[in-house]
Amino acid sequence: MSLKTIVACLTTTESTPAVLAAALRLAERDEAHLIGLHVVPRVPIYGLAGVEFPAEAINREEEALQQRANAVEKIFAETTKGSSTATEWRCEQSPQADLATGLLRYMPCADLIVMSRLFGADIDLDLVADVVLGVGRPVLIIPRGGKPQEIGTRAVIAWNGRREAARAAFDALPLLKQADSVRILTINPDDGGGGDGLSPGSDLAVALSRHGIKPETATSHPADISVGSDLLSRIADESCDLLVMGCYGRSRLREFIFGGVTREIMQHMTVPVLMSH
Repeated sequence: MSLKTIVACLTTTESTPAVLAAALRLAERDEAHLIGLHVVPRVPIYGLAGVEFPAEAINREEEALQQRANAVEKIFAETTKGSSTATEWRCEQSPQADLATGLLRYMPCADLIVMSRLFGADIDLDLVADVVLGVGRPVLIIPRGGKPQEIGTRAVIAWNGRREAARAAFDALPLLKQADSVRILTINPDDGGGGDGLSPGSDLAVALSRHGIKPETATSHPADISVGSDLLSRIADESCDLLVMGCYGRSRLREFIFGGVTREIMQHMTVPVLMSH
């Protein structure tokens, strides 16, 4: 099992180098087809108060968006030049002003989507949430502030036996099969998933072993810190370079909102995180 189609979600010139470096590394490893996707959202005609924007303001914004698209395309061309993998540049004009809506139109057929957490703004976190919760495909999120040197040599699976965690674990198989070590970590196992019988991570360990993966299992019972903080601490202590976890969220007034642990990981992530929902 390997990746065959990877979509690199290239939204800004700031995030494109790190996202593209990670996506290209995975594409070259698996001989996958790499698509660099940039979506130009439609400039809204009306403001929040229902007042129509002047034509000159709309034209200026459209020009700025096109300049950004050209700059991102240049980075894509320079980064992929000479690569052994098949690459494709796609710049799409979205009929919607909402960037996430435009992105989701072009992602459903990918084996893996790679995108960035950027610089911590709430609007960026909402974009990540919309993509992960809406696309139905695994999303690899690259932390802000640098290009990861390795992805998936030492992986941790955050496990609670629920649907989202199971989806993420098996969506991550192409990466886990390449890992030097895989650890299944269950935090506060008495609080959810797993049921009676085998310990919470044991069923998953057996299932993954049938794919040629030899995971270790571990449990944690943090007393004074949150689940998210405990997970981040263990990742740092064990020098892991990939976290695999289910994405938990809910819909409210047509907006997708991350659950508590998911949001904490997104706000403080230091390694690439593969999420599925």
